[in-house]
Amino acid sequence: MPKQKLLILIDWFTPGYKAGGPIRSTLNIAVSLKEQYEIFVLTTDTDHGEIKPLEGIKANEWTGIFDSAIKVYYANKQLLKPKHLLEQIKAVNPDFIYLNHMWSPLFVLYPLWLKYTGKISAKVILCPRGGMYESALKVKKYKKTPVLMLLNLIKIQNHITFHATNEREENAIKEFFPGSKIIIADNLPASSQLPFNSLHKEIGIVKCIFIARIVAIKNLLFLIKSLQQVTINVLLTIVGPNEDKDYWLTCKELIKKLPANVSVEYIGPKDNAALSEIMQKHHLFVLPTVGENFGHSIFEAFLSGRPVLISDQTPWSNLEKKQIGWDLPLDNQAEFSKKIQQVGLWNQEEFNTFSMNAWHFAKNYIENPEVKKGYLKLFSLN
Repeated sequence: MPKQKLLILIDWFTPGYKAGGPIRSTLNIAVSLKEQYEIFVLTTDTDHGEIKPLEGIKANEWTGIFDSAIKVYYANKQLLKPKHLLEQIKAVNPDFIYLNHMWSPLFVLYPLWLKYTGKISAKVILCPRGGMYESALKVKKYKKTPVLMLLNLIKIQNHITFHATNEREENAIKEFFPGSKIIIADNLPASSQLPFNSLHKEIGIVKCIFIARIVAIKNLLFLIKSLQQVTINVLLTIVGPNEDKDYWLTCKELIKKLPANVSVEYIGPKDNAALSEIMQKHHLFVLPTVGENFGHSIFEAFLSGRPVLISDQTPWSNLEKKQIGWDLPLDNQAEFSKKIQQVGLWNQEEFNTFSMNAWHFAKNYIENPEVKKGYLKLFSLN
């Protein structure tokens, strides 16, 4: 019996990495489900924020360049038109079409219109990926509000299934699209994990790492302000694409004013494959984000065996009880400073305890068969 066809639409895909979480989530879905479905990914030939095409990629043809079981079509971004997208959708003739995020004109809104007007018959699944959270809607609200109003006017929820990655996202979908069919399935994480590797921990020194796009929602400025209050020696490494030049300029000005015991290094964006090795050279992952749907870099820290210091605006909670980190409210900056100070004063044994707990937490998560079952339910014709 032939496998059912799953077509994933996304603006950017591997070997691109600058869009962060959506690329990782899509790749993990494709890899995890390739035994059960015939997988196709329709994307562009550029990385997020780039004009130059990805190296080693042949545009406008289906290829199994990185996995023979996963066919990818890298459309030439400069020449891509709606009709070309429809041509490739019809060429695949999928049973399921999976859409990522909410605001892509070509890769989300246009396919939703095609479904509404009956030009495609496949079951369409839309994953907002946090796009309906209040923190996300504040960004370019003048564009997003009319889109939500239009989708609600045509009652798009009667034509598609929503994929919520947690209950918070389910509630957000219900608020904007009452009566929606919603299936909850946690984000599929990376399934590979390096062996546990500790790091020398000297009392009075902490190596912190921030991995995220440099935009206001990731809250790097908050972290820099938190470092003004610590008295131990802090080395902060910042990893990620500089998307908001004005915001980064403000961060750099504040970095210059940090006390002598704090040093900061920005190393730019890095390929996802390199993150674990970079992470293991640090003691603590810090991300005071305003909002995360999943937080792949947070989970990457757990996978790498490193505790995290994050805001309470993510799915990861009760971390201190598990002894794998802390999830703190953003209205108490002093508490972030205290936790960085606390980790700086750890000895080797204290660091190893939290690190090993984080590593085992990730191991148990990726080995949980229930996570994949949600996707098998999502991609069924029932």
